[in-house]
Amino acid sequence: RKKRLDDLGFIWDVAADAWEEGFSALLQFKELKRHCRVPTQYKIDGYNLGEWVSSQRKAKDKMPTDQKKKLNDLGFIWNMKVFAWEEGFSALLQFKELKGHCRVLTSLKINGYSLGRWVVGQRKVKDTMPESRKKRLDDLGFIWDVAADAWEKGFSALLQFKELNCHCRVV
Repeated sequence: RKKRLDDLGFIWDVAADAWEEGFSALLQFKELKRHCRVPTQYKIDGYNLGEWVSSQRKAKDKMPTDQKKKLNDLGFIWNMKVFAWEEGFSALLQFKELKGHCRVLTSLKINGYSLGRWVVGQRKVKDTMPESRKKRLDDLGFIWDVAADAWEKGFSALLQFKELNCHCRVV
């Protein structure tokens, strides 16, 4: 009887089969998009992959080790907020390596990434940001107060002018 059911394609473990269906859809998505950042409402061939991905994140601590390993090996992102912050920080690092400073214009995009918007967002949440993130930004030379930074830059230029000219009458 078991063989006959197996030959028919009978599913013995419905939960495991459903998980494999979702994983297979995620594999398709990654092959197509080259990443695992699935939008919440994303469907592939009628399958709600966005919902499946969301449920995997929620079940992370209760998930079987083999499933977690398969997702990790694929480059699955468990926490999108952490990923988004790291993506922004990486873009800021790139910018600093290129320009030598962290004075980012609000409208700046780097490789299609809206770095200027990310920087503005960091300034807005400075007081609630984890200290570890704040330290990483400080160590990079992040500009928290653009107006104060501009004033200091101008004052420094005035000091240089005074050293050269022995007065502060800039014309």
